[in-house]
Amino acid sequence: MAAPGMATPTTTSSSSAVPDHSIDTTQPTTASEAGSSKGSTVDASTAFAVGLSGYIFNAGFCHQQWADVQVTFFNTSLKLHRLILARSPYLAHLLMNSMPGGSVQLLFTDDNITEEAVYVAIQHLYNPSLHLVSSSNARAVLATAYLFGAMPDLEQRAYSVVAESISAANVGELIHWLSARIPSNGFTFGSNIPGAPPITATDGWDTAPAMYGEWSTRLRHEVLDFLLRALPAQLMADGTPLHTNPHLLTAYAPLPFDLFKQVVESPELPISFIQDRFGFAKRAITQRKKLAQTQGGAGTPPGAQMEESVVLALKDDGDGMSVHITRKPKRSRAALWKTEG
Repeated sequence: MAAPGMATPTTTSSSSAVPDHSIDTTQPTTASEAGSSKGSTVDASTAFAVGLSGYIFNAGFCHQQWADVQVTFFNTSLKLHRLILARSPYLAHLLMNSMPGGSVQLLFTDDNITEEAVYVAIQHLYNPSLHLVSSSNARAVLATAYLFGAMPDLEQRAYSVVAESISAANVGELIHWLSARIPSNGFTFGSNIPGAPPITATDGWDTAPAMYGEWSTRLRHEVLDFLLRALPAQLMADGTPLHTNPHLLTAYAPLPFDLFKQVVESPELPISFIQDRFGFAKRAITQRKKLAQTQGGAGTPPGAQMEESVVLALKDDGDGMSVHITRKPKRSRAALWKTEG
């Protein structure tokens, strides 16, 4: 079933005009007439392209006419056209093993890909569908477009929507999304770099693979910029000192350790007094320990016994002090036995 706003196959009407096959053989006799003729040719070519695009979309996608392949994904089945689908390297590869008139079932190992996102991506092969990307489906559309390949405009639109939608309420979810590995689907048709090894796990912020190429890398920069600039600016607007603001503590405490360390130590974090930053770091680490006990880890895999601490140390240039976040395995306490005699 198509999401609201999408074109629904077999329901969109189409209209066509009888084409004029007559050819004007009159040649321009002056420079001005030649220029006018050139402009008319461009206008005619544009009109032809627009008309052809509209016809292919309405007759081919909306009404599913002259189809030569049945494509099934999730609970949706569409009659489509191999020539159009082959614009996607991923789909073209699958179609190589399918005879005309046959069927293709799309199965995905990436749980970020949804039925709605696949529908948007396929519709985009027939007609630009950038307007269908929203904050609720942008990440799924990005994952799907990256897999399908040859959709830089759709990838760019999905990335932009994700970046513009970052907030205190969803930044944690986005960090988890960017830190997770997904099983490899065996294809590397994304617009940028190949995917990660077939492992399902959650890595650290610095070690997690860029599952969606440069888009993942750019979104990590967007997250870091939000945590260091946008979020502090929002919180300081009410006049509350940043180092005592509970909302900043709530946002920072669940971060993966390497990201937590990066933002707290960063000179771009607007907590200028070293004692204020040190006190904030201590409170955040205390909160992280509580989260680790109740949720199985704040930036630490469940079961891992790690102890975090904050120290004041001399800067590398020896000019003043700086805050450093450290982590090391907890030392197990050996049992003591008392013997007599």
